[in-house]
Amino acid sequence: MSDFIKNLASDLLRLEINTIIKQNMSAEKIPSNKRVLLRKLADIYRQALIDYGLVKSPHDPTITAKDADIVLRWQFGGEFSFKELALQAGRGIKLMEEQMEKETDTIKLNTWNSRHKILQRIANQSYNMIGIFKLFRRDLAPDTLIQSNEHEDPNKELAYVDKEHFNYLRYQRGELPLSCVPFRSHIETALWNNDLDWGHINSATDLPFLPDMLAMIYKAYEIGTEQIVLQTVIQVEGDITSYITPQYINMPEAIKEIVMGVHNRSIHVSTQFWNTLFTTVINLAGKTFNQIFAKR
Repeated sequence: MSDFIKNLASDLLRLEINTIIKQNMSAEKIPSNKRVLLRKLADIYRQALIDYGLVKSPHDPTITAKDADIVLRWQFGGEFSFKELALQAGRGIKLMEEQMEKETDTIKLNTWNSRHKILQRIANQSYNMIGIFKLFRRDLAPDTLIQSNEHEDPNKELAYVDKEHFNYLRYQRGELPLSCVPFRSHIETALWNNDLDWGHINSATDLPFLPDMLAMIYKAYEIGTEQIVLQTVIQVEGDITSYITPQYINMPEAIKEIVMGVHNRSIHVSTQFWNTLFTTVINLAGKTFNQIFAKR
């Protein structure tokens, strides 16, 4: 309990309010199954990389042998999937930086810059998810640490590919390299990992996510790959920092007024909730509250 209060108190040192413009909202509730939530987050990141033209899905019928390095083989929501996403996003970041260095058109430069930021978010959040799975692997299946990269062993790789996928038939005919064949559901690692297809996800035991892990996953899912147009950060000392993006500045005045109104109302509600939560933590922690911050 004391560790939970200490972590909560530390999180209260900073309040961040983000306003994003999200298109095509489905109005769906966040999945209660955290495995499903991670799979959907990975799918969002995969689609962004595909939309940017950086990678191809193994289901893309236009795949040729020269696409071997850009085919997304892990189609799930676990450590190996997020590792692939992080690596491909990192490659995309370098490409965007090269584009920005030689671009002279302001509109195109803004596009590359926006995509660069989204790719940085995908890479950073993917590494955060990888860290969660590494903790699970350490605590739930420590003897798998030595074998954690077994899927990268060329002698064992064939055992992990989806032999029913049509790309595998093309591989057998010599049309595609094995690196174009996606991996199958990694049910062997279900104890600590989430590289599972939909059928296996629904039958697998949920993973023991801690509150701070869930907060990280929820935030990543809510923001997704949308661009943040306004951000306000409030520090417990009273410092307030506001960030305004070029996308907001270039909006029509009527839209800017609506967005700013939403952002200001969000700040008001958030600060009220922040104050209430602070009071609750003080009451729970009692005399130890000052000690929590004194040790920082």
